Amino acid sequence: MKEPINFVESRWHYLSPFSAHRIEIWGETFQTVEHAYQAARVVQGAAREAVKNAPSPMDAWREGQKCKKDPDLQVKDFDKDAVMEELFRAKMAQHPDIVDILRESEGRELLKVYPTDYYWGTGADGSGQNQMGKLWTKLRSEL
Repeated sequence: MKEPINFVESRWHYLSPFSAHRIEIWGETFQTVEHAYQAARVVQGAAREAVKNAPSPMDAWREGQKCKKDPDLQVKDFDKDAVMEELFRAKMAQHPDIVDILRESEGRELLKVYPTDYYWGTGADGSGQNQMGKLWTKLRSEL
C-alpha cells in the first residue's frame, strides 16, 4: 500500500498530540502531548496551570491560544519544532505502541490532514507544510 496515512481521527490517531498517551517530561506529568506542548509555550503561573490541567487536549489548545494574545504569558524564543520533537521522543520512549505504529506505517507518507493547520498539517488545500508528518517520518527513520 502506498496511499498516505491520515493520522488524525483514524486508526493512526495515536500519532496525534491529542491521543490519550500520558507523558512524563521536565519533571512533570501531562495528560497528552498537546497539554505538554501548550504548557511549554506559557510562562509559569495560573495560565500555564490552566493549560496543564485542561480537561481535554482541545481545551489545552484553547487555553494556549488565549495565552498567545498576551506577550507576557509567552515563553520567549519558544522553538516549537524542537519542543514537539522532544515531546514525540518522550511519547515513543514511554509508549511502545507508538513505536509499533510507526514501524507498521513502513515507508508510507505520514500526513496531518487538518484544514486550518498550514504549519503542522496539510491545510485545507494540501499546501500546508505538514511539519508533524515530517517529524514522525524523521523519527520513524531512526528506528
